Amino acid sequence: MATGQSYPRSHSSSNGIGFHTAYQLASHGAKVYIGARSDEKAEAAIRQMRTSNPAISADKLHPFIADLGDLRAVTSAAQNLLTYESRLDILVHNAAILSMPVVLDSYGISVAFATNHFGPFALTKALLPLLKKTAETSPGVRVVTVSAPAYKLLPPGIRFDSVTSFNIELEPTQIGDAAFTRYGLSKLANLLFARQLQKNFDEEGIKALSVSLHPGLIKTDGTIKMVRPENQQAFAQRMSPPDGALNTLFAATNPEVWEKKEKFGGAYLVPHGKIEEPIGNGANDKLATELWATSEEVLHDILT
Repeated sequence: MATGQSYPRSHSSSNGIGFHTAYQLASHGAKVYIGARSDEKAEAAIRQMRTSNPAISADKLHPFIADLGDLRAVTSAAQNLLTYESRLDILVHNAAILSMPVVLDSYGISVAFATNHFGPFALTKALLPLLKKTAETSPGVRVVTVSAPAYKLLPPGIRFDSVTSFNIELEPTQIGDAAFTRYGLSKLANLLFARQLQKNFDEEGIKALSVSLHPGLIKTDGTIKMVRPENQQAFAQRMSPPDGALNTLFAATNPEVWEKKEKFGGAYLVPHGKIEEPIGNGANDKLATELWATSEEVLHDILT
């Protein structure tokens, strides 16, 4: 399993896949930073993990406090991490707002889109020096981004050329309401971010992998809020959170992923460990480049 310093972005809820991803990594010897909005939430998750597995030593679990929607706070926290960690082998982007109406933050970006896309983007950009440094001596550094098939709900012709394009109104579908379609917009951004990050790694000669994935249909505290009463029976058949973490763990730790890096680099995985070719907007490399360029511009404006 993972060794050295690992940084999963995790929900603090013990019923989320991020929790179980972090728990398994720590249980197998990785040093793990638990992402949370507050010390209280991070420490609660850490206590739960150590209660479940007393063999996890205290030095294996650490809080990383930052609200993903606050890009200045995310960048500051990441830069602080650079001052006392010498390596970073695994970066897992997992936390997300599942579904909500368009509410703009102080920078004019949808809160959900800022949390689901810009938080991971800013975090990766800030931690890139440490990822590069680690890859120089330990090839196989991985950035794993949790996406979802909700990206397939979007109409063709999506653009990411301005801040307003992150806040577009979208129509409901047979699957869910308009808020869920907007959730799909952020999951498209996650998929494209992972593809473009791999392209950047390759162009710069960085021995690292970027992978996105669908964790599967999972029964968590977050997803249960999205289920209509008539669908409760079907919801009960979903995977448990521990099983839901398996695809993330495969992407983050399985030796095959690095051994077959030409195959897995930039790929979108579905349970468990299977590559699925993205469709529609998700297969648009020009859109991925556009998203990256616009995201860099927006982040620069926020941080300066």
